[in-house]
Amino acid sequence: MTNRIHQRALLRGLVVTLLGGFAVTAAATELNAEGQAKLGLTTAALQASQAPAELAATAEVLDPSTLSKAVDDMAAAQAAAEASGAEYKRVQALFAADGNMSRKAVEAARAQSAADQAKLRQLQAQLRVDWGASIASLSADALRARAEALLGGQEVLVKAEPLSPPPAGFAATGASLHLSSAQAVDARVVGPLPRSSAGLAGGWLLQAPAPGLTPGMMLTAQLQGKGESLSGVLLPRSAVVRWNGVAWAYVVSDATHFERRAVKALAMTPSGWLVGEPFKSGEKVVTRGVEALIALDAAPVPAEAGAAAGGD
Repeated sequence: MTNRIHQRALLRGLVVTLLGGFAVTAAATELNAEGQAKLGLTTAALQASQAPAELAATAEVLDPSTLSKAVDDMAAAQAAAEASGAEYKRVQALFAADGNMSRKAVEAARAQSAADQAKLRQLQAQLRVDWGASIASLSADALRARAEALLGGQEVLVKAEPLSPPPAGFAATGASLHLSSAQAVDARVVGPLPRSSAGLAGGWLLQAPAPGLTPGMMLTAQLQGKGESLSGVLLPRSAVVRWNGVAWAYVVSDATHFERRAVKALAMTPSGWLVGEPFKSGEKVVTRGVEALIALDAAPVPAEAGAAAGGD
């Protein structure tokens, strides 16, 4: 901990020392050769690459009690609809046979049956919206068995939502959940979800073994699927730095200038981020010292420089 604080202090001191030798525009930084040497900057050339159709996604372990309650509500609604439907048929038959039942009673039975059927359809539609067609199409017995398996801690259901719009024709066929940088769990794709809270295309419902996963846990996921392979250039992971909630990389413009560009990944690979325009094959990016360049960009312009500029 002490060592980390010391390193940060050194970086801040170095930034102050270098402030007189750099200039910042909206997305470009100027740094002379001496400053680059002090920061220990290294670069690497971008190379064209391809990746299978994949999507980075956020993943949330869902609360099984929500599905269990939906199953109970549907079972109760189904029973009520069957009972009121049978009662309506009975009353209608009595009225038709000998008039031993009033028309008002027939209409009341019909209205109750219609209301119960409408409630059942509403619950079925809500189940489809919340859990997808793959869950909603299960029989009552299969749905109950799935809910009991979830409550018993044998498995979990996970909602995965893409971080970027999926490529045309993408259909998830497999997934991995990242519990940490060194631990991943394979998950089975249950089916697509019709809506996404991220405002992008709908997500996917995944099934995974329960150990290590608890309801409410937020994870990152990688969705593999069918679709055209993605083409772009491979950006090394060491070239990416986050600042103000955005991923950035620095591209070498010339001997003393570095252009800061926002990074939007087409796909994540073990070797780095596959990115598209405006990154191009052959361009050089900073792979060491990126945090120091961000610190330079974030540092205030020295008062002396501002006063000198205003004095004329």
